Amino acid sequence: MNSSVPGRPSPRWPLAGFLAMGIFWGTWAALLPDIKMRVGASDAEFGLALLGAGVGALPAMLLTGRLWRRLGWWLLPATLFAFGLAAITPLLASTPAALAGALVLIGAASGSLDVAMNAGISDVEVAANRKLMYGAHALFSLGVLVGSVVTGLVRGAGAGPNEVLPLVTLAMVLVGVGSITAARRMATAATPQEVDSSASFSAIRALAALAALCALAFLIEDAMQNWSALHLERELLAGPVIGGAAPGIFAGAMFAGRSAGQWLGGRYSDRALLVGGGLGACLGLAVVAAAPSALIALAGLAVAGAGVALVAPALFARAGRTATARGRGAAMATLTFFGYTGFLLGPVLVGQVSQVAGLRSAIGLLGVLALVLAAAGWLVLRIRRAGTFTQGEELLRTSRG
Repeated sequence: MNSSVPGRPSPRWPLAGFLAMGIFWGTWAALLPDIKMRVGASDAEFGLALLGAGVGALPAMLLTGRLWRRLGWWLLPATLFAFGLAAITPLLASTPAALAGALVLIGAASGSLDVAMNAGISDVEVAANRKLMYGAHALFSLGVLVGSVVTGLVRGAGAGPNEVLPLVTLAMVLVGVGSITAARRMATAATPQEVDSSASFSAIRALAALAALCALAFLIEDAMQNWSALHLERELLAGPVIGGAAPGIFAGAMFAGRSAGQWLGGRYSDRALLVGGGLGACLGLAVVAAAPSALIALAGLAVAGAGVALVAPALFARAGRTATARGRGAAMATLTFFGYTGFLLGPVLVGQVSQVAGLRSAIGLLGVLALVLAAAGWLVLRIRRAGTFTQGEELLRTSRG
């Protein structure tokens, strides 16, 4: 079994995976107050426990990227089942240390599924000559919104993790069962390919540039998700209702931006969408940093969210089209690995800069980084096909070092 692309692979189950993963993370975010109380963690202990997801995700991505060469689409149901089982492990945790262990498992399953889904969508894009990556990432954002809102409602009705997480597990397992048919069809129709054992220097350099841009985009995205409410409440004296709306508006704008990207993808190149998104994010963040009122800041957040939302799908789409079928998983793993690294660094960067120069300056720095992202994207994506990523594993090896 391998990941050669025979005929016309269907995007149905990878897209369902994006939606299911988004629902889990939206649900998880809404359940955090209950989870914290359940394990009796202090703020410091809870913060350390939450790092477990990143600890588990990063090595799992690298492994999944390498396994894609051998297992191909079979990784989709396997990672969906693993994520479904991992999703209920927090119910077994009664201490902060046990919660950290559960989150390591969740992070590993999430990171593996992330790679498998992106590789599957990329397979479909190449085989059918269609742009689907923007829509796939939009489904993830939609899932986050739906999961968080619905979970908030059921929590208000008295439900908690014991009732909600098993339902998420069931959804993941059902999607996994459905994806078995697609994996079997792909494996049956696949044809053997010779594997080039070395990637060219130009291909590795191109993939490294895409990975760096992905890290920068995710850094900006997660920093704003984590700090937007605090900025409105501390700097602009907004109440908790307005402040709490900030992350939701940002996430909603990201869904709208990626949905628009799916529509615009047939009219404009990935390069144009990436540059436009970076410039939009720069403009929105400048408004947020300089806003004299909470409402203006919220408008800036919406512009920034819609803009930065276009960047990651453009990068994943370019990497997938440039990779060979066998190397596609490794290319997706590289971008996902560095993207998650950006997720981890973004909130920390804003916190450190804010400590020295203030939160407005920190958000202004994010705007500058968005401008850098647009300019670098214009340069990196200027060549339609800058080489072929054969196995895509050279950069994965160096990232481990």
